[in-house]
Amino acid sequence: METEESKFHPSSTIIKSFSDTLKDKCVILAVTASISLYRSLDTARWLMRRGAKVKVIMSEEASNLISPDMFYWATGIKPVVKLTGATEHISLTRECDAMLIAPATFSSMSKIAYGITDNPVSLTAITFMGYNKPIILVPAMHEKMENTKQYEEIEKRLVQSYVFIISPYVAEEVAKYPDPQFVARVTGSHMLRRYDMKGLKLLITAGATRAWIDDVRFITNPSSGRMGIELSIEAYSRGAEVDLVHGHTEVQIPHTVNSYHVDTTEEMANKIAELTSKNNYDIIIGAAAPLDFDVEKFEGKMRSELSYNISLIPAKKTLKSIYKRPKVLISFAAESIKSDEELIEKAKEKIVKYNSDIVVANPANLSGIGFSSLYDKAVLIFKNGKIISVEKTLKENLARVILDSALNLIRGG
Repeated sequence: METEESKFHPSSTIIKSFSDTLKDKCVILAVTASISLYRSLDTARWLMRRGAKVKVIMSEEASNLISPDMFYWATGIKPVVKLTGATEHISLTRECDAMLIAPATFSSMSKIAYGITDNPVSLTAITFMGYNKPIILVPAMHEKMENTKQYEEIEKRLVQSYVFIISPYVAEEVAKYPDPQFVARVTGSHMLRRYDMKGLKLLITAGATRAWIDDVRFITNPSSGRMGIELSIEAYSRGAEVDLVHGHTEVQIPHTVNSYHVDTTEEMANKIAELTSKNNYDIIIGAAAPLDFDVEKFEGKMRSELSYNISLIPAKKTLKSIYKRPKVLISFAAESIKSDEELIEKAKEKIVKYNSDIVVANPANLSGIGFSSLYDKAVLIFKNGKIISVEKTLKENLARVILDSALNLIRGG
C-alpha cells in the first residue's frame, strides 16, 4: 500500500505531465505472467502522465519474472503480490475507479471468466465486477491459443461481464501487447465513458490526399491525420465499431479499427461511396484533409532544367459521395481567418453545402495548433444553431467533445 515516503517519490514528477484527463482517478494495474509484462512499466507511467494514481497488483508468477521493486520505482507505490488480513482486494476496489489487467495471460483470463479466485489478480477482478466498476484487459499470448474455441468462449464470457478487451496487436504469430501509450489512452477513455457508444457504427476519414504532378512528385497539405485517428480511438474505446478511411498520415493507424488506405481525393471519395452503399452508419465524420485540387499529370518525370505550368482542377468533394446518409454527419472546416466570428460564418456555409448536422471549424493560421500538432482549438456549429467553443486542448480531448455532441444528437438532445 502507499507509504508516507511515496508521496515524495521521484515518479510523482511525471503526474499530469501530458494531460489531466485522469486527474483524481485511481487505476489498479494488474500484471500477470506474460513475457510482455515489461511493457506494463511504461503503461503505468503513461497512466500517471494522464493524471492517474496507479496501484499495482501482481500474480506470484509475474513477480518471479520481474521484481515488484520495478513497479515501485515506476509508480512510487509498493505493489501487492500477496493478499493479507488487510483484504487488499476489497480496499483497492473501493478506492480505485478502474482496473487494467495488462498483460492478461490465457490462464488469468480463464480464471476471471469462470470465477476462480486463487490469486490477487483474479480475486480483485471478480470483486471489481461486483462493484460494477470498469475492467479493461490486454490479452498477450501465442496467436494459435487466441484462435481456439476455448479462447473464444472465455472472451465471450468476459465481454458479457462488461470487461473491455483491447485487441492485441498480432505479429509473428503472437498476440502482442500494444503500444503502452495506446493502452493508457484507451483505458482513460473507457474509464470516462464506458460503453456509451456500444452498438454504433462510425465512418471516419483522416489524413491528407495527394495529386500527382508526374511519376515522382505530388502536391498535398500538411495534415498529419491525428484528428481523425484520435476520433477513431475514442469511438473504439467507448464500444463503437469504426471504419477508418485514411490518406497519408504521420500517426500510427490503430490496429483496433477497420482501416482503408487511399492515395488521392478521388480514391477517398470512391471508398466512401463504396462503404456507405454497403453499410448503414450512425455517424460519419469527415476529419480528413482531402486535397481540393487535381492536376493534369505530366507523363514520366519532369526535367528539372525546364519550366512548367501546372493547372489546378477542382477535385471531388469526398462527403458529396456519401450514398446513404447517417443519423449524424459531421464535417470539418479549416479556415484562415481573423476572428471567431469569421470562422463561424465560414462554418455555417459548410452546414448548407454538405447538409451537416455539425461543423467543426478550426483556424488554420495560428501557430501551435491544427495541422501536425497534438493540439487544436475549434468551434462546433450545429444545424440547430447551437455553438460550442473549445479552447486550445489536446486533439484527443476535442475528439471526446465531438463524439459527446454526436451522441447527444442521436439521443434526441
